[in-house]
Amino acid sequence: MPICTVAEGVPVYWREAGRPDAPAVVWIHGGSVEDSSYVTEDLAPFLGALRCLYPDVRGHGRSAKFERPEAYTYARKCGDLLAWLDHLGLEQAIWGGVSMGGALALWAAVHAPRRVRGVISISGPPFAPRAQEREYYAAHRPLIERGDFAGYFDANVRRRMGDAALARLKARPQRYDELTAPLRQHSVASLLALLDETYSRDDWSERCREIRCPTLVLGGSEDRWPTREMTERVAALIPGAQLHIVEGGPHFPNRTHREEVQRVIGEFLARPGVGTP
Repeated sequence: MPICTVAEGVPVYWREAGRPDAPAVVWIHGGSVEDSSYVTEDLAPFLGALRCLYPDVRGHGRSAKFERPEAYTYARKCGDLLAWLDHLGLEQAIWGGVSMGGALALWAAVHAPRRVRGVISISGPPFAPRAQEREYYAAHRPLIERGDFAGYFDANVRRRMGDAALARLKARPQRYDELTAPLRQHSVASLLALLDETYSRDDWSERCREIRCPTLVLGGSEDRWPTREMTERVAALIPGAQLHIVEGGPHFPNRTHREEVQRVIGEFLARPGVGTP
């Protein structure tokens, strides 16, 4: 994976695929247990028409880890990625991703609008965690405190995707080891800081009204957070946003309903001025 060093001496790693001379897409993974390896398949059908960039956001994968929650804010994460795009010589890109990545794409469109050509947000919540989300984290935080990262990973998959999905994953030990490897790069303190920030965020959904670039908002009808209603609210706040709800989809419909999600993304990218030069 290539690497560059941005502000504060932070190293940013990334994966890259597609055409170097094509419009760029910054495609961002989910939070806590994930890194860029989780999302490379999302854009596979578009490699012939796009330059696909998959960063490891600070606190994830091989990029920098910190032991203070304030180091993991969206402002800090977005700042890293903007400096990384400067390093690549890219003034503008389509921003998108899943869960944290989808919310971070919305954040970039609000706070750095000239750098964002379009947004694709899948299950990206610009909301404060609800009481039940905070209670869930409080109940599972002791797993991390005692270094049981795999136990926390299992609980997270079970909550977001269901028992059957976790069973299928654990039936593939090599894949399970690959997916849990990013967590093993954390210390107890750095993973606690990352998750403490996640579960203490403020609601900034009203800022989505400021987004003016083409925007696609997707979500699963069965997602617990953001719920279907929350996803619909995000789309309603953004002028002209396109909404697509994946019926039967969970928090990561890009994995369970990949063909449907890729079809909708393809239609969005085909809009004039979005995925074309």
